[in-house]
Amino acid sequence: MKRLAMVLALLACASFVQAAEKIRYAYPAKSLNYLPLFLGKDKGIYAAEGIDLELVLVTSRIQVTALTTGDLEFSGAQSQVSGAAAVGFPVKVIGFITVKPTFWLTARPEIRSISDLKGKIIGITAIGSSTDTLARYLVRKYGLIPDKEVALFATGTTANILAALNGGSVQAGMLSPPFHSMAKMMGFHILAYLGDHVEQSLSGVGTSDKMLRERPETVVRVLRATLKSLRFVRQNRDETIQYIAREWRVERPLAGELYASMLSAFSPDGGMNEKGIRDALEREMGRVDKKDEIPLSRVVDLRPLREAQKGL
Repeated sequence: MKRLAMVLALLACASFVQAAEKIRYAYPAKSLNYLPLFLGKDKGIYAAEGIDLELVLVTSRIQVTALTTGDLEFSGAQSQVSGAAAVGFPVKVIGFITVKPTFWLTARPEIRSISDLKGKIIGITAIGSSTDTLARYLVRKYGLIPDKEVALFATGTTANILAALNGGSVQAGMLSPPFHSMAKMMGFHILAYLGDHVEQSLSGVGTSDKMLRERPETVVRVLRATLKSLRFVRQNRDETIQYIAREWRVERPLAGELYASMLSAFSPDGGMNEKGIRDALEREMGRVDKKDEIPLSRVVDLRPLREAQKGL
């Protein structure tokens, strides 16, 4: 009987392994905006939903194309997926990891206000990126004209923005964690937290219309695991801080500060305020000079999310 029980257990394990689906989920940078994905994979949260999650580092601009060709199943590049969906690509945003933009406009010590940036250079990652659109929004809000009164300089990465700020080739920069905290330690000044000014998701769950149509159960399981990962982050402070310290290679006090700075940005349930979605979409469409109102149904499909939320 013991041997039979062992055989049955082995068969059950083999069935589970066989049933696990290989899913390629792209992220554009190892940012804390994607903390729930990394932590959920390492803690076995996705595996418990039958998902063999492969996190793939892919530049944001390539991710939408890779979704449509089937080279990726999911994308975390929220702005790129929503922007592409708005202009007719067969992709959808189906969930949100963050609901506030985790960028801090940081400046050299002598610059004490946004109005002091007149005639100065702001470092961003790339033209058309969230750092670009949000920097333009913020300086306009304070009465400055981008590209005329304030220059925006693309550095490629957030790490490069901090290096340029330290070297003096830019006077301010759009920094995300952990770089904003590192900049503070180096004596630079925080001018604004973008989350105090706008609602915008920088990371989420995007997929293709084909995936939604042909593999809806897989979509729901990925969403359910993502929601459980978000919940784990909120409910397990010390363990999450320890994870940040180890995986992002920072000291524990800094990891604690980073955790606190990110917590308000994470979606509590994978959803987002409709006004925040519309406003972010308007900023994105304004950048490409498309003024027609875009129906949200072209961009967002939250039916799988509602299914994943059941019972959680």
